[in-house]
Amino acid sequence: MTHSHRRARGRVARIATLTLVCAVVPMALAGCFGSAPADPSSPPSPVASMAQPIPTGDGILTIGALIPLSGANAALGAAELAGIELAARDIDEAGGMHRSSIVVLHGDAGDGGSTRASDAVTVFAGRGVDAIVGPSTADVFDAVDAAAATAGIPAISAVADPVSIDEGFAARLRSSDPTLADTRFGAESYDATVLIALAAQLAGDDGRSSIAEFLPAVTSGAAACSSYGECLASLKAPGGIRYTGVTGQLTTDAGATSAGALRLIGLRR
Repeated sequence: MTHSHRRARGRVARIATLTLVCAVVPMALAGCFGSAPADPSSPPSPVASMAQPIPTGDGILTIGALIPLSGANAALGAAELAGIELAARDIDEAGGMHRSSIVVLHGDAGDGGSTRASDAVTVFAGRGVDAIVGPSTADVFDAVDAAAATAGIPAISAVADPVSIDEGFAARLRSSDPTLADTRFGAESYDATVLIALAAQLAGDDGRSSIAEFLPAVTSGAAACSSYGECLASLKAPGGIRYTGVTGQLTTDAGATSAGALRLIGLRR
């Protein structure tokens, strides 16, 4: 064999060895010749820290609407659902949560009382719901609180009388449901949905623990904002954001009793 042939075989052997190394090196190295450029449409991947839970979301914010779809309070449920769906539409039109549309799943907190409401939470847990809006009826509140805590799902519930809304917002609710006869709790459900989306956006993650961690922050900052789009633009403002919403007096304080007040439930810290 000539010297040139031996050198050629040596090159082939080295190439074969390099190929084998590329096949078995862990994916963290992203290949032998550099990683592919990042997809600009991908949501940011936050780094976990003491102030930020480990991301557990899938990039799609899924909200469970736990409302009375049957029974004596079905009219309230229709208004609540209209508020949730209107908020989801406004959020999507403002760019979505990390550029993804919101998914809304329905659960009945009407006929069947506490047992049916608790069962709906269990179904939500199995279907990957990230946060719950509702219920607004006192008879199932405690059962939902306990079931959501067991499932580890944060929930926002109206805990007081509904706030009065102007005809302009009532008309917006009816754009989601033209048959709407009663608009009570539509504003509270709208604001709860926006709060959840802002918390997920601020956390950089739609996971349950991330939403729960950041929900209080979006109502306690220095920069007031009254819509999802406005708050999104101010998300990095010094001192944080304070979403005032349709009701104009939002809080997640467990002791809140004023009209339109919302309470963060389903958590055991």
